[in-house]
Amino acid sequence: MKFGGLELFLDDERVAYTRNARRQVQRPVLHPRNPLIRREHPWEESHVAMYGHVEYDPNPDDGPDGRRARFRMWYNAFGPSYYDEQMLAYAESVDGIAWTKPKLDVRTWGRRRKTNILFGPEANVHGPGIVRNPDQSDPRRRWLLLFDSYPKFRPEAEALGIRGRWSYTAESPDGLHWTPEKGRPAFEGKADSAQCVLWDPLVKRFRAYSRLTTTDAFGQRIRTFRLLESRDFRTWGPPQEAFRPDAEDGAPDAQLQSLAVSLYDGIYIGFVTLFRISQYVTRPGHIDEGAQIDSTHLLTSRDGLHFHRVAERQRILEPAPSGYGATGYRLAPHVVVCGDEVRIYLASKSRRGGRWSGLEIGLASLNKDRFCAFLPDRMRDDLLVELVPLEYGRRPLSLNADAGRAGRVRAEVADMSGNAIEGFTRDDAVELTGDAADHPLRWRKGDRAVGLEALPASHRGKPVRLRLWGEQASIFALRQVR
Repeated sequence: MKFGGLELFLDDERVAYTRNARRQVQRPVLHPRNPLIRREHPWEESHVAMYGHVEYDPNPDDGPDGRRARFRMWYNAFGPSYYDEQMLAYAESVDGIAWTKPKLDVRTWGRRRKTNILFGPEANVHGPGIVRNPDQSDPRRRWLLLFDSYPKFRPEAEALGIRGRWSYTAESPDGLHWTPEKGRPAFEGKADSAQCVLWDPLVKRFRAYSRLTTTDAFGQRIRTFRLLESRDFRTWGPPQEAFRPDAEDGAPDAQLQSLAVSLYDGIYIGFVTLFRISQYVTRPGHIDEGAQIDSTHLLTSRDGLHFHRVAERQRILEPAPSGYGATGYRLAPHVVVCGDEVRIYLASKSRRGGRWSGLEIGLASLNKDRFCAFLPDRMRDDLLVELVPLEYGRRPLSLNADAGRAGRVRAEVADMSGNAIEGFTRDDAVELTGDAADHPLRWRKGDRAVGLEALPASHRGKPVRLRLWGEQASIFALRQVR
């Protein structure tokens, strides 16, 4: 088995053995100016929700107003009538912190001829998910959109066999002008949360992670997430269940709010947000489950279908005691990697109550590759993490680790039989000290330091065991240097 270029230590798929090791989820830092995008226009009276997409381009073209915005955001705006006025809206930013809502000649609102509305409310766009088309050959389909909507906005629905809520697709040459006018039917099922869509270059398919509201064996309403795939973003295959809360979560009273999935350098990283119902009151056409207070957990997957909890279900985000974040957070469908920072755009409210209004958009950040750490369970004893035998090739390796004030990390290479290779023992290792995202893995050879390219000829091109020995240190990730 070859090393894939990145290991985040979120699961045991590439970990053969650990000793004195425990995982600790790293909590993002919330921006002190949250919320960054507030409700200010009439078409945003109910919510500005982080259903949509944030795109970062370090070398952008001129935007619609001539500015060279490196960040573009598509978000869900909800007007005064929550159910009838749901739209795709647009904002842009130079730094991803201070955002502007450009006045465009795309959609009107009442007497306002220029707005930042791109799509709707005629299409009634709920939970939009946006992806850049990897095939840019058709100038009309450079951007692709998936959203949920009601049949009452489509007189032709019954003739098409559409009953109940469906998901629809649309396309755009520039991310601003979308067609067809009300979207194209994609697949059935109530998907009243953020639609998460991405392109997986390995399987060469679009993947949509879409919430499904259904009932369990006892007739209680529950929410699951399903995966659907498409080669062309028009025809979608059958759904596969990707996630459902279980008894350990507290199901069926623990309910699924949203699932945000990113393909992060070949590894699927998911943020699942759950809430617990406080009542179950049925009324005609509506079930009242009480306030939805969200907490978020970290997931990971190697194939995009089978997801696993990270660090024994530790929470990565919890509701704030008061102020912004009081209801927990609903995350953007994907993280944004910006230099050495991972940005997580999200939405929350500043008070508990008023379910149908109040969401505004904020930001949380992590250091790049630092989603979870291996820590020593007993601080004075050595930490050991041994990876499964892998072929590493000749490219250098770097370790993302924090050895603090008194710690260190040393690497060791062993053969398949577990014998440390001469010259590559932990006693030969160049000690990694301090806090860095790119500590080079090196070993002393005379008066110089060498990497895996200097392995004896008998071990080159063969699987070896990499052991990481830590003393009072946190180990986050292993990368192959490009």
